[in-house]
Amino acid sequence: ASGRSLPDVRVVIVGPAAPSPKRPYLKTRQIRDAGGAWRPLAAGAPGATVDDKLFFDAATRFDIARVLRTKLLSDGSGRALAVVPVRDGLAMALTPPARPAPYPLLVLIGVLGLGAAFAGAGVLIGGRAARVGSAAGIATLAIPCVLWHSWIAATAIVLVGLALALAQSANLTDRFARGMRLHRTALSFLAPAAVSMLVLVAAPFVIGLVLGFYDHHHGTWSFVGLHNFGEILSGGGRPLDDPLNFWFILGVTVLWTIANVAFHVTIGVALALVLSRGWLRGKGLWRMLFILPWAVPNYITALIWKGMFTGEYGAINSLLHWFGLDGVSWFSSWASSFSANVITNTWLGFPFMMVVAIGALESIPKELYEAASVDGASAWQRFRHITLPHLRPALGPAVALGSIWTFNMFNVIYLVSAGQPGGATNILVTDAYRWAFERGERYGMAAAYATIIFLILLLWTVFGARLVRSKGDAS
Repeated sequence: ASGRSLPDVRVVIVGPAAPSPKRPYLKTRQIRDAGGAWRPLAAGAPGATVDDKLFFDAATRFDIARVLRTKLLSDGSGRALAVVPVRDGLAMALTPPARPAPYPLLVLIGVLGLGAAFAGAGVLIGGRAARVGSAAGIATLAIPCVLWHSWIAATAIVLVGLALALAQSANLTDRFARGMRLHRTALSFLAPAAVSMLVLVAAPFVIGLVLGFYDHHHGTWSFVGLHNFGEILSGGGRPLDDPLNFWFILGVTVLWTIANVAFHVTIGVALALVLSRGWLRGKGLWRMLFILPWAVPNYITALIWKGMFTGEYGAINSLLHWFGLDGVSWFSSWASSFSANVITNTWLGFPFMMVVAIGALESIPKELYEAASVDGASAWQRFRHITLPHLRPALGPAVALGSIWTFNMFNVIYLVSAGQPGGATNILVTDAYRWAFERGERYGMAAAYATIIFLILLLWTVFGARLVRSKGDAS
């Protein structure tokens, strides 16, 4: 800020700039090096450098939090960024790397893939090529020993390669290759799905599971074992009725899930029964209208309902005024805020149950109803002894799936009530998000939360599957 140069430290000034006439709603900034001229600062513009994005993001964070701090960057380089307000805007100092920058993850994945390709090609060809391919694969896998900073991980990779070579010498790989050639067509169809599951599901899950055993602080990771899980399950030393206590949040999440699924099933089945009546005209139009809430992206629906619940002149309060009732401050108390969330999510979720119920109702033979009517069965008896038993096999999996969706319904909680009042309407998934991005970037704590959420839903899925199976066997 004083204009003095510091060895290998980049000092810049970031200040506000006049908005663009074409996009006056976008916040613009300008930047200059110490003693230099101003130039536009746009993090997403073509040609923008990585440092430009760092400076732009730091200015944005300061505008939101108004907190001065020196932060270690999370790229593993050991660089630090300091922010101080000055007359022209914000003075920022970026230190040089403290260690060599790690190689990009894609480079390492490419090297590992190349080694696996060498070994796989040798195995598929067979004979002497198998030994040559295995040797080339192991040699390629040894490259991370030079590139990676973690010799333990690199050595483990090489040991895996040696294990594969030993398996090849014991003819295990030959038998595997024969199986691959025998089922080549089927495996070629399964390969895209298997690779997608590996990259999009298995790898993120394993990474998240591992991160739960680490603590993140100012860009550095330290192994803490089960500390994060212990802090979560102990409630962090907070009383049970504290909105930050895990067990309080779990109770809110369970109540949230039960209330929503109950409304989804009740409204969905009721509408399905009405839409299945022969006397109703325009069934296709009605079905399309009732499916619309499900077709609209849930974040858009959440924002619409947020506006309807917000303020004295929101649509809900305006409707109450029209009936001569007082408006409600929806997000000032737990009951009203929780109700607003449930109403929004009920609007989102009932069409799914309605579609499932309609499909099940249309599969019921009409002869059963005719025979029951001849025997003098009432409408309630026909529903209880014919309709409900035929609905149960279809609704069981739908309820299990809807419970998982509702349990993890981030958008409604985050966009409608935002956890108000005081975080009391947060559910587990929104609290995990806040640990990662609003409470000091505690990514390890958020990963531990995600693991606990997964275990809870896994237990519910296993229990639900057994319950549905037992009900199906009984019926």
